[in-house]
Amino acid sequence: MTTLRADPRLTDQDAARAVAAAEARNLEPRHLAGLATARARVRRPATPPDSDPRVRVAALALAGADDRRPARLYWPAAGPAQATLLYLHGGGWALGDLEINDGVCRALAVGGGVAVVSLDYRLAPEHPFPAALRDAAAALDQLAAGLSTPDGVPLPRVLAVGGLSAGGALAATLARRSRDGTAPPVAHQILICPVLDCDLDRPSYRRFGQGLLLTLDDMAWFWDMYLPDGAARRDPDASPARAVDLRGLPAATVVIAGADPLRDEAEEYAARLAAAGVPVEVVTVEGVPHGFVGNPAIRSGRTALARASAAMAGRLAAPVTAKEP
Repeated sequence: MTTLRADPRLTDQDAARAVAAAEARNLEPRHLAGLATARARVRRPATPPDSDPRVRVAALALAGADDRRPARLYWPAAGPAQATLLYLHGGGWALGDLEINDGVCRALAVGGGVAVVSLDYRLAPEHPFPAALRDAAAALDQLAAGLSTPDGVPLPRVLAVGGLSAGGALAATLARRSRDGTAPPVAHQILICPVLDCDLDRPSYRRFGQGLLLTLDDMAWFWDMYLPDGAARRDPDASPARAVDLRGLPAATVVIAGADPLRDEAEEYAARLAAAGVPVEVVTVEGVPHGFVGNPAIRSGRTALARASAAMAGRLAAPVTAKEP
């Protein structure tokens, strides 16, 4: 029987076991294994739509920037939703589909009392920056114009945006565009382990950038596929943390993993939001790796999603106007 070796950086025991089991498989690093292999590794079997009686699920097709894009609608079975959340999945802008964050979307719909529309945006390197962002912007426009459930119930016109990892970058950019008047009004943004900056030399990269599922080499590979021009990565549409002025942005919920290479940029962004007078709720879970909320074996991920969903629901029910710092 093989004994799994727990990483001392992972003080959450569920996370330590999950990462040790993954490391014991001794797979070739994804940036060396290649894109096809990396995509196959994150592919998940389809979850039956009726697997959770608390949430209803239906397939959609939304307007992308250049064509129709697959999407999936989740809405609470218990009653009307108070807002519609456009959700953008993780995967370094190059991996993933509607299945990769299915459980996260279900949890947000139930816990937040919102309708969640998950978008299958175009992926790099076949479709580099700004293709994913353009698809997300087009989907938000369609939600603002009005959408209904399959049985004809209109979805709320109160909009929120959210995403995990690379999807968090897209959501943060849509939130800023909303503030600037170039996207529909957005009442809330929920950023989960978000990519917010192209700087790979922060202390959290040095501390957590090896051996914890998401590595520094992975992030360099993702950026190279998404936006090969290093100088262009500093555009706030690609690196939301590079925006100079955060005043007036929608209220935010930021979920931070304690053992995540992206921890520093998430903490800094949340602090800047607060300093700019933006209402912000930070949910930090120590001792867990990047993307922990998507792993059903990590119980603290479910707790974090419940806390984040409750924070979003509370803010949507009682919106607060941002104050000047």
